Amino acid sequence: MKIEHLSGLIAAPFTAFHANGELNCEMIARQADSLVADGVKGAYICGTTGEGISCSVAERIAIMEAWTAASRGRLKLIAHTGALALGDVEVLGREAQRLGFYATSVVPPCYFKPGSVEALVEFCAAAAAAAPELPFYYYHTMNSGVNLSMVEFLEKADGRIPNLAGIKFNHHNLYEYQNCRWACDGRYDVIYGVDEFFAGALAVGAECFIGSTYNYSAELYTAVWRAFEAGDRAAVLAGMHKICQGVDLLNRHGGLAAGKAMMLVKGIECGNPRLPFLPLPETERREIAAALREILER
Repeated sequence: MKIEHLSGLIAAPFTAFHANGELNCEMIARQADSLVADGVKGAYICGTTGEGISCSVAERIAIMEAWTAASRGRLKLIAHTGALALGDVEVLGREAQRLGFYATSVVPPCYFKPGSVEALVEFCAAAAAAAPELPFYYYHTMNSGVNLSMVEFLEKADGRIPNLAGIKFNHHNLYEYQNCRWACDGRYDVIYGVDEFFAGALAVGAECFIGSTYNYSAELYTAVWRAFEAGDRAAVLAGMHKICQGVDLLNRHGGLAAGKAMMLVKGIECGNPRLPFLPLPETERREIAAALREILER
């Protein structure tokens, strides 16, 4: 399989829920249209932001089907198929291939964790084999508790996972990120995923990004990218200041729940997250959206 090095912004969409906690797939068409209008190139479905591991396999398939219909080929769709049970990973991978997704990706199991790079490669090989016609990305995230060498992962997986495309790299370690980009003669696609490190990743060569805040502020990131390419350091710093203010707002109000509230600036109601995250009062959700709007309009 020829490895494509992706470019541009790929959003990690929120999964919308009704007030009773049930899926609200009707919002997906509006989410897809919004991303396309903002110049986003793809969508990473049911990942951390999309609460994939808080959804059943049947729900995740329904979400994938809705994104396929809503995207209409306008977005590169990557399905996060990670789960605690390998059988669930395989079911989701097969569905992603059936639906014509661009790629699959997994977070490693976070309870019985792979304890070595060799164990991680074996797990990823099984996950990737469920959708052999699609590129496969390992999702390296600080949230999983699996902190193994990604350079060693690429070197050990090279040739053993035929459809391995690369890594979704969600870590602050830009030193390791750079080494991953050069591993195996630079063959693999290493996509950066920590939004508040955007300019830093650009500076060390990142060409593609996956992030949650692109759902409502993609135009701000695009402006920073253009300023970076133009050598306008002042504009990069000013844009990154706004980005960090938005992330600060997110963190102050509980992360995921606040991010879903921020979608109100796009006129999209994603509801509250599922337990164990606690819901935010409606007044606080509206205040968060208003505060984000003020940051973006400064």
